[in-house]
Amino acid sequence: MFTRLILLTSLLTAPLAYFLIGETSAQHPPYIQGNNKTVLFITNSEHGLSNVHLATASALLEKYPDIQIHYASFPNAKQRVERISSFSREKAPEASDIVFHELKGLTFAQTIIKEGRSFISPPGWAGIAALTEHIQLWLSPWTSEDHINLVQELDTIIDHVDPAVVVLDVWYRPAIDVTRKKNRQHAFISPNTLVDHFLGIQPLWNRFWKYPAPSSGFAFPVPLRDIPENVYMNLRCIYSFMFTPDLSAKKAFLKEQGLDQPINLFGIHRPDAPWITQNTEGAMVSVEFVPPNVTCAGPILLSGAPAAQQDPELAAWLKRSPTVLISLGTALQYDQSRAVAMAIAIAELLSKSDVQVLWKFNKLGEYSDDFLVPLKPYLGGGRLRASNWLVPDPSSLLETGDIIASVHHGGSSCYHEAIGAGLPQVVLPLWADLYNYAALAETAGVGVWGCKATTPGWTSDCLATALLQLVDGGQVSVSLTRHAKELGDKVKAGDKGRDIAAREIAKLAYLRLEFGKLIKQQSQELSYFMFAQCGSLSYPDATGYPQAMKNREVGTKGYVTAAEKALGNPADKAQDQADCEAINHTYVVLIEHKDRQAHAQQLKPRDMVGG
Repeated sequence: MFTRLILLTSLLTAPLAYFLIGETSAQHPPYIQGNNKTVLFITNSEHGLSNVHLATASALLEKYPDIQIHYASFPNAKQRVERISSFSREKAPEASDIVFHELKGLTFAQTIIKEGRSFISPPGWAGIAALTEHIQLWLSPWTSEDHINLVQELDTIIDHVDPAVVVLDVWYRPAIDVTRKKNRQHAFISPNTLVDHFLGIQPLWNRFWKYPAPSSGFAFPVPLRDIPENVYMNLRCIYSFMFTPDLSAKKAFLKEQGLDQPINLFGIHRPDAPWITQNTEGAMVSVEFVPPNVTCAGPILLSGAPAAQQDPELAAWLKRSPTVLISLGTALQYDQSRAVAMAIAIAELLSKSDVQVLWKFNKLGEYSDDFLVPLKPYLGGGRLRASNWLVPDPSSLLETGDIIASVHHGGSSCYHEAIGAGLPQVVLPLWADLYNYAALAETAGVGVWGCKATTPGWTSDCLATALLQLVDGGQVSVSLTRHAKELGDKVKAGDKGRDIAAREIAKLAYLRLEFGKLIKQQSQELSYFMFAQCGSLSYPDATGYPQAMKNREVGTKGYVTAAEKALGNPADKAQDQADCEAINHTYVVLIEHKDRQAHAQQLKPRDMVGG
């Protein structure tokens, strides 16, 4: 059904809910940090996996313009990187352009497409066999030789850039392997949510019955009638991860090439490697335990040029009438039967409402355009636009305020874009974890699972019913619109997800392990390190042992572990204020308490001052 598989984009992370985070990896030496204020992103090029990284990179440029950003990915990501770099520099002219490092070889999606498999499958136990069959391919689709070639290429890039922090994509295994082989400081940004990643560390008695199994499409908590099936699906998933014969030879080869734990199914999460997700309160399945180094940023959305700037003519058309956007991602191409069903459903929607429709449509194979016959009055009258490519990025379209509903395939990016915009959704899933996002939209009260009874098949009747439920002004429509708007308003009232993610990465970019050397250089009799809080100039309480600062190395996560001493001299405070005004960056200090637990304290812009 696909000639382009822009991934199983968000399809991928959820099947690993149990296992990637099931246990942490072995102890390792302190991470190596390179050039201060230098960040290297290494990601796949598929939109559904890399949009959160690009959004974070754009926010870093805007909020922390002195950080030099490097981005390593495949050629089809280059134009997107250049576009967000150019737009972000309009907001922060003092920032440098993102430096793009082009990788060789096949992308994640291209490698999977070579296998010639169809990934369309039903939800529940009817589709669990397909999920467990494909999971080994999704874990690392590259051949052993291609995998090691990518590792070697990335090794060279890391040495050349020598970043303070490497920002990783959970589904780019060669990058994870080489970063950990080189023991570089790193962080993960994921398009998915807490339950997608951390189901495996929830209380054992809840994992099997409370939380929906991957690809189940069950509501949360799992209804009593579905618990036996949910338990069965979880056990099948566990078995498939415990025994991965297709990966055994590949792992052995990679170990021979010097990789310690290649394609490690367990322990991707480490307590000293920050993990950033799109988890949004009220729009996600809640979990009972969250690791302390995990940041829930909410929707991490691209900040692009306004739609009117990217495509003035389309933006003007959107102003004509409330618009329903139908965009099933870059993965889906319509075969004739799906094209016919959708065309009839759109015609019914337009005949029974005053909305207009923007339809992103791509053909699969050769067939006549007769399926468009029901739509001719609306194409000619201007109430329908069908295009195989939309110039503005999805978030820019939704930000116009002219889109009133989003119809998508259930990818995490699409779901979060609609949440961030406060729009009701129709979800039309076709495989794996897309079913869980369809169920999530209904559980959260923000959307409809279209054609649920016939999934993954469609009929024109069930499509039309789902579309009309969003716009007909009935009880369901009003409720979905209200709940979606409430969530969207909540998201908009807080910090933007991309800014939250950028702030976490900036913390790693600014503070370095070399700080211990600085202490030695300044004085063997160093009596205190003082950190001022700009503006209020309030000083953290000194907790003693300033002498212990001598020769102290940096603590967990690469931040400064320091004793502090309050200073009361007004002249000192005046100098602090002058220093504060000259410094534009945020620093974070980890203060080591008696129980040796690190607690973060956010300090306003202020450099570190040695006494």
